[in-house]
Amino acid sequence: MSSLFETLTLTCRRIVLEDLQVDMEIGAHAEEHGRTQPVLVTIEAWVPFEYSTATGDNLDEVYSYSVLSQIVTETVSEGHIRLQETFGDRLLDRILADKRVAAARVKTAKLHACVGAKAVAVETFRSRI
Repeated sequence: MSSLFETLTLTCRRIVLEDLQVDMEIGAHAEEHGRTQPVLVTIEAWVPFEYSTATGDNLDEVYSYSVLSQIVTETVSEGHIRLQETFGDRLLDRILADKRVAAARVKTAKLHACVGAKAVAVETFRSRI
């Protein structure tokens, strides 16, 4: 029996939006309210070959990765989010609302959350399979 990731690898194309930096209102602590802070967002979307292969080299034949950055922008524009987990879940809900996406992984990383650390990240994966 093959693993889920082997199945996804054999049946899908993995589209990656890597380290999109957004300034957003995020955080549960009082000092994080009323200001923005930088967050890196990485999204991996597994799209079955039937939705990610262009026979005529045309954008309208495939799942466009620009949708992923648009989802991030729309989610950030809704206002303050307390938890990275909530932010990631909202992104995943929107990504997987598109039936062409078989699975997705979202990683969010707050760059100034911990003194001495590059970032504090939360990563979540979901699959329809």
